[in-house]
Amino acid sequence: MITKRNYFATIDGGEKEYIVELVENTQNQFTIDIDGRKHSIDFAMAGDDVYSIIIDGKSYAMEIDEKGDIFDILMENGDNFSIEVLDEMKRLMKMRHSAGLEGRQIIEAQMPGYIWKILVEKGQEVKAGEPLMILVAMKMENEIKAPKDGIVEDIFVELDQTIVTGDRLAVVE
Repeated sequence: MITKRNYFATIDGGEKEYIVELVENTQNQFTIDIDGRKHSIDFAMAGDDVYSIIIDGKSYAMEIDEKGDIFDILMENGDNFSIEVLDEMKRLMKMRHSAGLEGRQIIEAQMPGYIWKILVEKGQEVKAGEPLMILVAMKMENEIKAPKDGIVEDIFVELDQTIVTGDRLAVVE
């Protein structure tokens, strides 16, 4: 089964954002399109955090340390760099967060799923980026975070409630 995913990547916290389209052709074999340039990749784990990667027929060994969305990469020649890789939802959340939100913020579901955990209470003070609840979608846990410092003014969902894209989840004032 061919799986296709789109990501956005930045290297070492730089300004340039790369649009990455990843197609899993078979297990460990991918086609990757980075800003319109296609590459063939064969990927295998060679040990703890050590990977053997063949890109367009050229072999590389590298150590990859994953920290959430950040991948610290140490190449066999000693070069190292960090890549932040975000899917569309995480990119949108980051853009909203960095926009310096002011005033009353209504948090809406960006995807369908169900509410697995509610981590705050109405009236609770929260900091920007603090998890408010956990939404499970496509068998993955997604933290719904406070977009700004403030008070949780309202929570519109309950535990195990099924939601659809656009449903209001909470308000942070």
